[in-house]
Amino acid sequence: MYQQDLAAAKVAISERRGVWTTVVLAGQGGFSALCITDDSFHLFGKSMIGSVGRPAVGAPLAPRELRASALGTGTMDAGNISLAAGEAGSAVVGMTYKSKTQGEVAATVSMGRFALWLPGEELRNASSEGMEVQVKYDDGTTGTLKLSL
Repeated sequence: MYQQDLAAAKVAISERRGVWTTVVLAGQGGFSALCITDDSFHLFGKSMIGSVGRPAVGAPLAPRELRASALGTGTMDAGNISLAAGEAGSAVVGMTYKSKTQGEVAATVSMGRFALWLPGEELRNASSEGMEVQVKYDDGTTGTLKLSL
């Protein structure tokens, strides 16, 4: 269904932390693909968390906004992982989350996308309850936003 979108997409985020690897692709019209896997299988294999598609929300993203497309906790062979990922407005250059268990966790923000993850189940209810993040903007100012689905 998304073969042409995947072929034209560019890598927005590609990171490895310990056994975890996260890749986010970005394409035209808000297209995005996300894959998180541990070392038990290859990317896009049997042991992964992921999504692919376009946002259901049609309104353009304001420069200082974030829009989550993935928010919560998943489980793979390496254990539980908490994740927040989605679209970042053009003025957003950084984002952090104050974790109760891990301290300050920095997200990667690139090509209009963001991805933040940490071990454990801390974000288990974030899709319904939301989560606060600190955002840094391109003019040097900061603010607090609440992510939810």
